[in-house]
Amino acid sequence: MERRVANKDAVKRSAIRSTKASAQLERRTVPTGFVRSERVSQFLVERRQRG
Repeated sequence: MERRVANKDAVKRSAIRSTKASAQLERRTVPTGFVRSERVSQFLVERRQRG
């Protein structure tokens, strides 16, 4: 089998596909159209400010 050279874009696309597939298998996907509640959004803002 001949060795192939992959460019950075191909590797990045592959990593994205792999991450999405892994999330689906672990049931960690967010449905299309999902909107976070105001309370959760505020919690995330506060959490980002601490770190």
